[in-house]
Parts: sequence; structure tokens; C-alpha cells
Amino acid sequence: MNKHFIIVLILYFLVNIDLNAQNLSGSWGYKIDGKYITLYGDKIQNQNNSGRSGTLKIAIYATDYPYRGSYLNGYKLFEYQLDPLDAGTYYYDVSKTGWCTYPPSGSYSLTIALLEYISYDYKIVDYVTINGYASF
Repeated sequence: MNKHFIIVLILYFLVNIDLNAQNLSGSWGYKIDGKYITLYGDKIQNQNNSGRSGTLKIAIYATDYPYRGSYLNGYKLFEYQLDPLDAGTYYYDVSKTGWCTYPPSGSYSLTIALLEYISYDYKIVDYVTINGYASF
């Protein structure tokens, strides 16, 4: 291999490293009370060493099967927006109540997702899939 190829290969991997280090930590859950839902959790943190995250959202989705990453295909029950986080900072004791949009009747797996605004769109950067199924 020549030197130029190796340098190009190293630069390719450096540019394509996923620098998103926003995550959900601790316990996360939800409570549905009639037409309202409350999402709650311990902590959202930005573990990057510098910079700032994009705008963040927390959302809860109902899916036919437990979410395991990649594309999320389901019904969004509720979401709310949070301001960007500076590197090394966090939101603590997160809780928000709002109007719950119910899916069609049935049993669903529920997932709480952390989304970050990256390159003109929101992308899932972390998630917690709740054990079991919920009936609606």
C-alpha cells in the first residue's frame, strides 16, 4: 500500500466517526393518565469533550415489536423539545406531561427515544425500549 492511500483511508475514518455522545442514563419511564402522558427519566447527558449538541427531543413511540435500533416504524405518542447541551453538561430529573396521541387498539412495545437535530433532520441518538407490551 502506498502512503497516500493510507492517509486518505485514515482521513475517511476520522471524518466518518460518529461524534454524537448524547445519551439517556439512569431509569426512564412513562405514565399514561387518561388523555395525558408523562415521560420521565434520570439524566440526558452530552459526553462530548467540546462543542454543543443539536436541539434535542424526547419522544415515546408504540411499535409492533421491540425497537432494536436503525429505522423506527411506529406511532408517536408524545414528544417534546429541549435546548442543545454544551459538552460535559446534562439535564437531570427530566419530566414532561402532555397530550397523548393513542395508536389503534392493540398491544405495542414502547420506546423512549432521544433525538438530536443533525444535518437538517432529527436522528435517534439513544433509546430505551420498555420491557413487555402495553395495551391500548
